[in-house]
Amino acid sequence: MAIFGILFLGVALVLIGAGIALGLAAIGAAAALISLGVLSSSVLIGLRAGRTESGIRAFLIQCGILAGIPAGAICAWALKHFSAQIGDGWVIPAYGALGGALAGLCLALLLDALSRRTHAWATKQLAKTHLFSSDSQRPL
Repeated sequence: MAIFGILFLGVALVLIGAGIALGLAAIGAAAALISLGVLSSSVLIGLRAGRTESGIRAFLIQCGILAGIPAGAICAWALKHFSAQIGDGWVIPAYGALGGALAGLCLALLLDALSRRTHAWATKQLAKTHLFSSDSQRPL
């Protein structure tokens, strides 16, 4: 019986540690987004447009570009080390960063289109169940 208690305690400590690590990573990511102005500019765009979807779209695009830049630069740098035909210099990571930014932008636009389609589908499905009906005499 004591072995099960010790095993349970070990699993619980690992899960608590993983939760704390993920929480600290989320706090770090939120701090980076706030310091870069991504969150504030997305909120400002949403408020100026008067639509939440505009703010979400701006957030997705900015995050896609910011995530794509280092990913592209690292991929180009790694490709440079595996291929002898590519020259040296700072141009390779710069082109990789540009390619990564474009790939991040494409991915962000795809996620935006997917979220719009999902929102339209969910609204249509909820309208079928009469949850958003303006007739207040109908039962839910």
